[in-house]
Amino acid sequence: MQIAFSELGTHSVDVCIVGCGAAGLSMAQRLARQGYRVALCEGGDHEYSERSQEIYQGESLGDPYIPLVGARLRYFGGSTNHWGGICRSLDPYDFTPKPAAPETTAWPIGREALEPYYAEAADILGVVPTPPDSNISGSGLKRIHFSAPPPIRLKPRYTAFVKDAKTLIYCPTANLFRLETSQGRVTRAVFRDYAGNERSVTAHYYVLACGGIENSRLLLWCNRQAHGQLVKHAETLGRYWMDHPHATIGRALFLAPERFGLDLDHTVFLAPTPESIAERGILNCGLRLHRMGDEDTEQLIDDLAYAAPALGRELKDKAFGKRLMCGALLRAAWEQEPTPESRIELDTATDKLGMPRARLIWRKTPLDAKTVRDTTLLLGEDLRDRNIGRLQLAPWLANEDIENIEFPADGEIAGRHHMGGTRMSLTPDQGIVDPDCKVFGQENFFIAGSSVFPSAGHANPTLTLTQLALRLSSHLERQLGQRV
Repeated sequence: MQIAFSELGTHSVDVCIVGCGAAGLSMAQRLARQGYRVALCEGGDHEYSERSQEIYQGESLGDPYIPLVGARLRYFGGSTNHWGGICRSLDPYDFTPKPAAPETTAWPIGREALEPYYAEAADILGVVPTPPDSNISGSGLKRIHFSAPPPIRLKPRYTAFVKDAKTLIYCPTANLFRLETSQGRVTRAVFRDYAGNERSVTAHYYVLACGGIENSRLLLWCNRQAHGQLVKHAETLGRYWMDHPHATIGRALFLAPERFGLDLDHTVFLAPTPESIAERGILNCGLRLHRMGDEDTEQLIDDLAYAAPALGRELKDKAFGKRLMCGALLRAAWEQEPTPESRIELDTATDKLGMPRARLIWRKTPLDAKTVRDTTLLLGEDLRDRNIGRLQLAPWLANEDIENIEFPADGEIAGRHHMGGTRMSLTPDQGIVDPDCKVFGQENFFIAGSSVFPSAGHANPTLTLTQLALRLSSHLERQLGQRV
């Protein structure tokens, strides 16, 4: 049931969940359906409001990034309110150490740990079945697919449930402000409304599920107030922050478009095989081939003819007039190298609640440049070696000096896929949470969402973070069952 802020703390609960995005809502509805008493606290209003969204103002340093206030949403449903609905699981080898960065890319769990929760997550998100991946023989690439149904909006789907569920209390405008801890247990969560009033919640278990920027900001702030006793090993807190860099990477002519599935007018997705990832010393990457119209294809042939007249005439005479050729605009979204220099910090400026704002320092690396360049060249080399087309790299990517490639400062830039900052690891010196998403050093405090990702693959994170949240729910159910 929905309660007013003034009523917060008057109910005894098993689990206090902070945040009403994909992770928090997935957990709350599952635990409540099992009969557990849940407090679901959302800092925003139930509907969009400027007073809530303004909390997300923040500074960005380092590489150019999307304004933080526009990169996420702060009300019931979180950023699923502008989610495009595109889903794909991380690849199995995304959980294993990649040779290019073995110490930072491995997860302490494998994909098999998430597979029992796939069907439930797919139902929550409206994921539809897709064809299996298929290798494109001899190219080092594979054809991949995304589930892209009309996006599910969690707000209309779960509003009635959270307002009516008998074992769940839902409180909007409850902004987490402090976590109190004693002897390795969180003892109380203190919330503040927009008028400065405070209320507290006590629970057996606490879950922070506020997104890939806010999880770090809130934990940094709460740990500062707790004099370092909340996260005792905070060396990696806020660090190893990631997004999926996005960019236009070139154009290509295809004399055999059916080899890559370009026989129909739709976007085609390619990715390097695990063997290519190892051989090339790169991370994972998704190429997007957007078929161009005849006029743009002719222009591309003319551009090629200017650089290589004989080849341009041959391609135009043999293929274009017979409608056997197509052109494609190439874009990419790729896995960012996890690095401690890419991080969330607390700013000196504060928000209206009195909490330091987030400061993002986003740093891409030469490995990020090599990943997207080498993946693109896999396609170009296949077209050239088989004489079935040609690829033209975007000027920014044509630089062979990987160390000095300058990433585009405009256009897509990134996917708004906020990951890392409270990464999962086996030991507290390497991360913030253990494989069960429990904060090291605290018996009853957990983190949900993509902030626990140690590495990112190239797939959109929503499906994986929902599976992780359901897995955490299952873990808490077992813990609560032992208390009975």
